[in-house]
Order: sequence, then structure tokens, then C-alpha cells
Amino acid sequence: MAQLFSYWHSVRYHGGNCLGGPKLLVFVLLVSGILYGQGQPVEKISPDVRTIQKAVNDVVGTPIPGGGVLQVAKGAYLDGYGIVVSLEVAFDPPVNPFSPQKTPEEIRTTAAQRLKDVQEKLTNDLKQKVAQLESVGPAESVSVVLNILNTNPAYLPDMPSQIIFSVKKQDSARVSLRQYK
Repeated sequence: MAQLFSYWHSVRYHGGNCLGGPKLLVFVLLVSGILYGQGQPVEKISPDVRTIQKAVNDVVGTPIPGGGVLQVAKGAYLDGYGIVVSLEVAFDPPVNPFSPQKTPEEIRTTAAQRLKDVQEKLTNDLKQKVAQLESVGPAESVSVVLNILNTNPAYLPDMPSQIIFSVKKQDSARVSLRQYK
């Protein structure tokens, strides 16, 4: 009989296959950290950033029929600078054997007109919206980076690859444009 209970005696006093007090405590702390660990709460995007994003998407999406927007406007608020919004568009679909044939002159005219329309509408929209933004300080700016994919470089060699619209809140009547090839 003594042999039957000798196993129980060793398990009870030597830990056996189960976790002991300190081991159990460490295990519980590690698992709880993994299961309940959460990062810092993410700040919500400012309503002003959403306002500018929506305005840019509305302006750029309007003059480009057929889904010329490759990446919708995405914005961020940068402390000390203001709001920066970026998007990518193509003003004309690429020429391929399955699309209706356009002459190089038609492609140039269409792309130039769409570029002009976007510049005018975006400039006017920024002049109106920037003065109303609450989260942008008077010395801060709003910039829109318009990346342009030139789908027909043989027909449009002078098409800029990027246009940056920049407006300071204190001088919202003046929008500066910079074009990069």
C-alpha cells in the first residue's frame, strides 16, 4: 500500500507535471499581456482633413470620366505645417489595340483640357475651403500633391508628373502651383 501513495506524495511536494506557484504566476502574466495588450488609442482623423479629402476627390473625379482616379485622396495633419493630401490620376487611358483609335492631337487636347479643368477647380475649391478650416492655424498651410500618371508619353511628352497646390491659411486667396516633370 505504501507504494500506491508514494507517487502522490512526490507529485504533491515536488511539482511533478503541473505548474507551481511562481511558474503559474509568470505564465498568467505573459498570457494576459498578450491577450489584453493594446496599443495607444489612435487619434481620429481631423474632420478638416476629411473635408479637404472629399473636396479634392469631388474636384478630381468630376472632369475625368471613366475612372481616371488611380488613388483617391489621402490626407494627414502634420503638426507645425498643416494638412497634406496626396492622390494619383491619369488624364487619359493608355492607347491599346482594343480601344477606339484617337489621334495624337485628340489625346493631347483632351489631356490638356482635363489638366486645366482640374487646376482651375482645385485652386478655386482650396481658396474657399482653407479659410473655413478650424484645425489649421493661421500660419499653417494646406497642400495637395497631385501625382499624374502619363499613360501616353509619346503623345504627351510635356505632361507634368506631379503638381503641388499649396495655400497658407492667412493668405487663402493665393494658391501656389509647382509642376514637376
